[in-house]
Amino acid sequence: MMHTTDTLDIQATAIWEAWNRRGFADRCQLLEPILEQLPAHAEAAATVRLAKQLLQDAAALEPIIALPGPTGESNELYLTGRGVVLVLGNEQSTHSLITCQLLAALACGNAVALHWPEQAEWSSALVDACHQSGVPKGALVLSEATSSKDLLQTPDLRLVISSGTPEQIIALNRTLAAQDGVLIQLVAETDTTNCPQLVSPDFLLRLVTEKTRTINTTAVGGNATLLELGSSAV
Repeated sequence: MMHTTDTLDIQATAIWEAWNRRGFADRCQLLEPILEQLPAHAEAAATVRLAKQLLQDAAALEPIIALPGPTGESNELYLTGRGVVLVLGNEQSTHSLITCQLLAALACGNAVALHWPEQAEWSSALVDACHQSGVPKGALVLSEATSSKDLLQTPDLRLVISSGTPEQIIALNRTLAAQDGVLIQLVAETDTTNCPQLVSPDFLLRLVTEKTRTINTTAVGGNATLLELGSSAV
């Protein structure tokens, strides 16, 4: 297993880029068998049901949307992973919550660092199960950092997924907001029993970012009408 105290190692390799390019449906297909190899825990059945639904919803994010644009230009809207994501566990977290948060982040094309020192052995088994199912080691690491504050300083960190009391989440959000550089997004669960954030319609959308792609189809001979009009004018 690969361990690291610096999530920058994930972003620095081409492995994450390859993982992100695989597409939502392909990643979800690869991740689903992990549900049969999860480390034992009390809420295993509920974990599998919720994780399956999340993977099904993530696979539905695959389609590329064609946008209107001028003649001779192709414009597309698509979703992609944000980059390095820290799944931060603590004494408030549950096995089900951590499993679903981690799989959702991976399904959305992110590189993930898991930090849950309260359940280090169980976390190690979960990461092992993911690697054995085909998740690249460069796309998922188990952090052995002694403090989560060290991980929050990672320059390429783009998103933190965590849980805790409202007071803990407010403190964490203030820490992230006070840092220099890119504003790091926080997705937090304060009700670890019912997990309303995890089952909300926009949960997965908070783990991705929108991108647009524009192609000049005329330049590559893609618009025969324009070419014909140009030829007639000569």
